[in-house]
Amino acid sequence: MKFKKKLWKKISCMILVGVISISVIGCGKGASTSADASNLTVVKVGTGNSMPPFCSLDDNGNVVGYDVDVLKEIDKRLTDYQFDIQSMDFTTLLVSLDSGALDVVSHQLVKSDARKQKYLFPDQYYCLSPLSLAVKKDSGIKTLNDLKGKSINESPSSYEYSLLTSYSQKNLGNSLKINAVSDLSSADNFKQVANGQVDVALTYQSTYKKVQDDLNLDNITLTDTVLVEDTYIMLAKGQEKLTTAINQALKDMLNDGTLATISKKDLTEDVFANYTNLIQTAN
Repeated sequence: MKFKKKLWKKISCMILVGVISISVIGCGKGASTSADASNLTVVKVGTGNSMPPFCSLDDNGNVVGYDVDVLKEIDKRLTDYQFDIQSMDFTTLLVSLDSGALDVVSHQLVKSDARKQKYLFPDQYYCLSPLSLAVKKDSGIKTLNDLKGKSINESPSSYEYSLLTSYSQKNLGNSLKINAVSDLSSADNFKQVANGQVDVALTYQSTYKKVQDDLNLDNITLTDTVLVEDTYIMLAKGQEKLTTAINQALKDMLNDGTLATISKKDLTEDVFANYTNLIQTAN
C-alpha cells in the first residue's frame, strides 16, 4: 500500500510539473493566459479572398498572401493588440468596416481623397504595386492612351474605377466603357479578356503572373507598367491610437528590411527597391 501511495504521489507530481511547463510555454501573445489576454485589445482585421498573391485562399481554405504576412508581422510587433484576421469579398470588406464589424481592412487600397474623408490611414504605405494591362496579344494596346473606345471591368467601389473614369474623361473623350462589376475574380476577369467579352484588364503584375500560372491562357499578354500605386492599410474612424501604432510598425518594418523580405517571398521581388521612384501618388 505504501508503495502504491508513493507511486501515485510521484505520478501526481510529474503531471503537475507538466501542466506548469505547458502553461509557461503558452504565455506568449498567441496563447495568452486569461490575465494576459485581458490586457490585449482584439482588433477585427479584414482582407480579401480572391486576389493572389496578396490575399487569397489556399487549398485548405486558409487565407494567405503578402497582405496576410504583413498583417501577421504587425500583430507580432504590437504587444497591446491581438489581430483577428478574417477573409471575405472586397465589397463585403468595406460594408463591414462601415458597420463596425471590422476595425481594419487590408486589400491593396489607395489613399484617395474620398477615402480619407471616411477612414483613417497610416502615413506609411505597406506595398508598392506596379499595374499593367492584360490584353489579347493582337490587340495593339500598350498604354492607357490606347484605351479609347475599349472596354474594361472594375468594381465601382475601387480606386481604379475612379482613376479610369477620370482618365477617360480627360484623355479619351469619355469613350472607355467601364463595366461596373462586383467580386469578379482575377481569373474570371482574364478569361473575359481572352474570350473577347472585354478588351482589357487593369491588373497588378504579380497577380497576373500568379493567376496565369494556373490558367495558361495563350492568347493574352501583359503590357509594360502603366502606373505604380502606393497602397495602405485602412482603419475605421475612432482608431487613431491603433493607426499610430500600425504606422510606427510599418516604418520599422521598412527600415529594418522586413517588408522587403516579405515582398521577395510573396511577390518574387523587392518592390520597395524597384518602384519607389515610379509611385502614382494619390494623396
